[in-house]
Amino acid sequence: MSAFSTRHLPALLWSLIACVASVQAWAHGSDEHNHDPTDSTAEFVQIHASDVVNPWTHLSFNNDPNAFQFAIVTDRTGGLRPGVFSQAVDKLNLLQPEFVVSVGDLIEGYTEDRAQLATEWNEFDSMVKRLAMPFFYLPGNHDYTNPVMADVWRERYGASYYHFVYRDVLFVMLNSNDGGSTHTMSGEQIDWLKGVLKANPEPKWTLVFTHAPLWDRDEQDRWSEVDALLESRHYTVFAGHHHRYVKTERKGHKYFTLATTGGISSMRGTRFGEFDHVVWVTMSDDGPIIANLLLDGIWDENVRTAQMRDNQNNMIDKGRLSAPALLHRGNFTEGTAELRFTNDSDIPYTVTTTARANQGFSVISDSPQTLTVPPNEVRTIPVALKSSKPASGNHNAAHVDWQLEYKDGDTPITYDGSRTIAVSREYPIKPIADIELDGKLTEWQGHEFFNAADNQYFQAENWSGLSDADFSWSVAESGKFLVLALKITDDTLVRNDSEIIWSQDAMLITLDARPKSRRLLKQTYDNRVPGERYIVLQPTANGFVSALKGTPKVPDSVRQKVVLTDSGYTAEIAIPFSLLDADHGSEWDGVRLNVLLRDVDPNEPGMVGREWLSAWGYETTVAGSGSFYRLE
Repeated sequence: MSAFSTRHLPALLWSLIACVASVQAWAHGSDEHNHDPTDSTAEFVQIHASDVVNPWTHLSFNNDPNAFQFAIVTDRTGGLRPGVFSQAVDKLNLLQPEFVVSVGDLIEGYTEDRAQLATEWNEFDSMVKRLAMPFFYLPGNHDYTNPVMADVWRERYGASYYHFVYRDVLFVMLNSNDGGSTHTMSGEQIDWLKGVLKANPEPKWTLVFTHAPLWDRDEQDRWSEVDALLESRHYTVFAGHHHRYVKTERKGHKYFTLATTGGISSMRGTRFGEFDHVVWVTMSDDGPIIANLLLDGIWDENVRTAQMRDNQNNMIDKGRLSAPALLHRGNFTEGTAELRFTNDSDIPYTVTTTARANQGFSVISDSPQTLTVPPNEVRTIPVALKSSKPASGNHNAAHVDWQLEYKDGDTPITYDGSRTIAVSREYPIKPIADIELDGKLTEWQGHEFFNAADNQYFQAENWSGLSDADFSWSVAESGKFLVLALKITDDTLVRNDSEIIWSQDAMLITLDARPKSRRLLKQTYDNRVPGERYIVLQPTANGFVSALKGTPKVPDSVRQKVVLTDSGYTAEIAIPFSLLDADHGSEWDGVRLNVLLRDVDPNEPGMVGREWLSAWGYETTVAGSGSFYRLE
């Protein structure tokens, strides 16, 4: 691609030209101006200069005609927050870059419904059409995953990977999802890249854009081939996907994983790499100069380095800074929870906590509290709670604001956040001798069943009452199995051959048998500690037999039986103790369970969900809720 016309020069540059023209006019009107023909700035500016002192620093104007500026936008979807990307478009029009480049995930996608894809792409295109400058598309996994989405991309935008040259800078736009599955690149694309680099052997700089930072994944796919092809040139790489900013270096080259421009994020700020931004790039002879433009300020490229990322991982993430739920087996009156601080880094940090109680509870321990956590050690802070009256069930009893600080050399690095302290009911798992796994629930007479909560719905507008979709469930020990019993009311059972689970009727069981320190944590986007199991039961219907699916894959040792009834179906699922022991790491002592129903009916606009407890990971979820313990 050839250079753009001068109409794409930034407004700031035109302002400078106008300013210089004004200075020239003033200087030519002076009888005393000095003109040094050897001064490199003389052809641009004429100004009256004293040989003693002048009210300026120097006259080496920062006006390299080969320098230019462009902007990068990053992930908009994967749980988009409405209005953010549109606001970014408006701000880019104020900033007036010469053009804008994307790193993908522009629509929610992940569908084979062409009408839905058209709606989403039309909405996105209507926003970028408001830009006063060119916009360069790039597909992410939300934009380009299945064959239908690939066809729609080709019809609307043509190539899914391409390149252009602007002012002797080579821009390479890669598709990290064209290899037949998510986060893979095809051999054809690698061959194409070889040809592009061979045809452009010595640009001033090479800028590479891709959605998934494949170099930062366990499965790097073909990225080592990309690295090898680039290694002999000056280059910089930009990606998105992780929704958390981090800058790293590989073999002396800078690799940037960008945060979000409206995609899902906990928005904890710059130190966590979680913020909405556009990246402002000034292209110089020495490479790109990076400015992260946030709604609340401008940061340089070191806003979050790989070392800061690693320290955060080792001090804060994956449950290292955690507040396990405080369990009770009747009505709660008072007790002491523990905040756990695990420092897996090689440097100490200091943490200060301030606890505040929610309505109906009081904090009776000291607050604030401060402690130092040495490297590679664990420390705890007790938080004693009291309820104003005996409390049953599950409650978010208190919040703890925390501030963590460590030193990077002489520079303090500070993080702020909060954790919820939950008080949660723990239920006994009672035995039933010799359950016959027949789905009829004969042995469960008199055993306690839990009902779907009245206020726990998903897309409640599609629910027409208890006869449409409802359930109850129970759990027991029998022999060497944990057995679940399900009673489902469903006026019409729907099964099909789609791989999409939620296009059919199904029951989702979430099971966590890990140690309490893990399973009692609140699973949020910024505090994810993976390890639970998802077991999906699909009933018998429309000629399809009942089946179990799940993540991770449900082993054959887990058995199920479904029996159709006049109002729906009943079911039993038997999970061997050996599987629970493996998840626990030793003999299991309890589990955390949740049960959710997803109902699809013909001629209705969408599914409806009913839940026993709020699905794990929701903001409304109470940590530890759904806990069960083994009887002695």
